[in-house]
Amino acid sequence: MKTYNLIYACMALLVLIGCSKTDSDNLGENEKEKSVQANYTLIVKNQGNLSGTLFNVEDEALTIKTEESKFTSVSSPDLSFEENSVLTTYNKKTNCSGMLTVHDFNDDSSVSHDVFTDLGSCNLTAKSIARKGDKIYIAYDLHISSTVDEFYVRVLDVSVSEPTFIDVELNQRPLELAYANNRLFVLGVDEAVTDENSITVVDANANTVIHNQLVGFDVRRIFTNPANNIIISYDNLHSTLNSETMALLYTSYGEGKEPNFTKSSTLHFDSAGKMYYQMSPTAYSIFPVIPAIYDFSKNLTVLYAYENFMTETQLNFEFNVEKTTMVSYDEENNLLLIGYKKTSGENKGGLLLIKPEPDPELLNSIDVEGIPTSIFMN
Repeated sequence: MKTYNLIYACMALLVLIGCSKTDSDNLGENEKEKSVQANYTLIVKNQGNLSGTLFNVEDEALTIKTEESKFTSVSSPDLSFEENSVLTTYNKKTNCSGMLTVHDFNDDSSVSHDVFTDLGSCNLTAKSIARKGDKIYIAYDLHISSTVDEFYVRVLDVSVSEPTFIDVELNQRPLELAYANNRLFVLGVDEAVTDENSITVVDANANTVIHNQLVGFDVRRIFTNPANNIIISYDNLHSTLNSETMALLYTSYGEGKEPNFTKSSTLHFDSAGKMYYQMSPTAYSIFPVIPAIYDFSKNLTVLYAYENFMTETQLNFEFNVEKTTMVSYDEENNLLLIGYKKTSGENKGGLLLIKPEPDPELLNSIDVEGIPTSIFMN
């Protein structure tokens, strides 16, 4: 079994086979693998609703728990934000109201907050949400007329029984939010002058704009990396924005080496800075979306093409894999957790438990009603 490394360095005919050793290669021959024991909540989407299923892993056995998760069936959110074991969602209620829900999977608790009720009769569009501690951020457009829009980030402080808020006005239409170094970074587009994408920085203490800069065209998304800086991603490169100095460092991929993480619905980092996500593999797999890992420090992508660790019978008859819908990594137990949609039904899915590189191995699986969207450790 093998994975694919997009480094094009070893041999002309084996451009996708990895050349460098991983940490796993250096394990002593006598070092025993520790037993695996973990508890998770798997979030699945089924007929427009999200629900949670509790299950545990003991050694290599996957078992669905009989007890029900307190994350009961809810409508699929318009916006969501994941951080560690907390899921924050936004659901639109009317043209001028919505509901934020924060679910902490550590204690399986949920708290909801109504938002925008102070605006009276209006027409707004929430664009992105983020959360840090007791503050929740919502970027939104306020439609004043057919030709006039206003742009804001609402900062909601939920540390008190009656949450308070402040609106920070923006000059550009907001698209996405990321938080780092006690600052909120807003990806926007300068529609009035250049049509370029922009980054607006808001001081999280003062709730004021402290910096704005244009970052070129066709930015696909932004997110925070483990070094607490901002990744600005394009199709053929990404830039790393230093969250303190605002200096930019560019990383180009080269044609055919793109990690293609811009469309992944889930991004999960380990402590070494490697990112686990869903990738469209183009020519490297017959499946439209597969699991992948991108190492930012090495500009290296490892693809987990299903056909390299599962047999044809497993793929087409036992598991009925159609495409990857979720990728996560349990670093404590060195487990790759892959959610997928089945070909056997619109709302049929499964979860695969994989031992990762250097020799990927299918350890176990479970079938679920619904399509896996995310997973949280309890």
